[in-house]
Amino acid sequence: MDLLIEIFSERFIQVGLAASLILGGVCAYLGVFLILKRIVFVGAALSQMAAVGVVVGHVIGHRIGLNLESLAFLFSILGVLFFWLPVSAGSITKESIIGYTYIFASALSIIIIAKDPMAEAENIDLFSGNILFVSGFDLFLISLISSLIIIVHIIFRKEFVFVSFDPTTAQTLKIPARLYDFLIYLTIGIAISVGIRSAGMLFIFSSLIIPALIGMSLFRRLFWIFLASVISIWIASFVGIVLSYTFDMPTGPTISAINAIMFLCCLLVKRFLIRGT
Repeated sequence: MDLLIEIFSERFIQVGLAASLILGGVCAYLGVFLILKRIVFVGAALSQMAAVGVVVGHVIGHRIGLNLESLAFLFSILGVLFFWLPVSAGSITKESIIGYTYIFASALSIIIIAKDPMAEAENIDLFSGNILFVSGFDLFLISLISSLIIIVHIIFRKEFVFVSFDPTTAQTLKIPARLYDFLIYLTIGIAISVGIRSAGMLFIFSSLIIPALIGMSLFRRLFWIFLASVISIWIASFVGIVLSYTFDMPTGPTISAINAIMFLCCLLVKRFLIRGT
């Protein structure tokens, strides 16, 4: 207990924990829609698109008058529009387009970083993140944008769930499924663009996927899936920050590893209970 008091008495730990709880919670909630819609790798591709924006921001952002967050947001929105538009190229599938985007964005990021020594130095934490060094202003921005995302999902909760579960029926009933699809993509892209510079690609992508898997492995009702997803990343964030501080480990990967271990434990417990019955 004394160790926990010592750890969380530090201001930067408090801010880092708050950022990880807010970002992780929002991503965990949105990740359920990625799983429901079977578009898991959209999260990875959008994360990589946002990363390109951050890298470009370090190289030329100051010359064109845009900061890192603006460029990350711009590239994420371009990715959202790209994935949202219907594919009508014969044998080319949506999954192929997502894979292409991820590879192209990854290659572009590496090339830009490799050719600019300053970008290489500044983007060393782009993958693993540095959430314990989030500033007060960053926390305010994360809180504001996350609140707006949650408000949108509260307003359109039923529509979002409907078009994710049964898009064909939604279109038959003249519900604007594509519009609601776009809003889901848009909120995911915004969450990624806001969080990627502070938390890193690994934390953001793992928070989109693993908590949703935990929720779905434990429950069938959607309310409990959403709740379990959010709670799991909150637990992982708390434990991960304590472990990273105590053993001097990178925070983002530690939180992600804890969350992954929690998922394995859920699978083992579920299998044990099934065998027991």
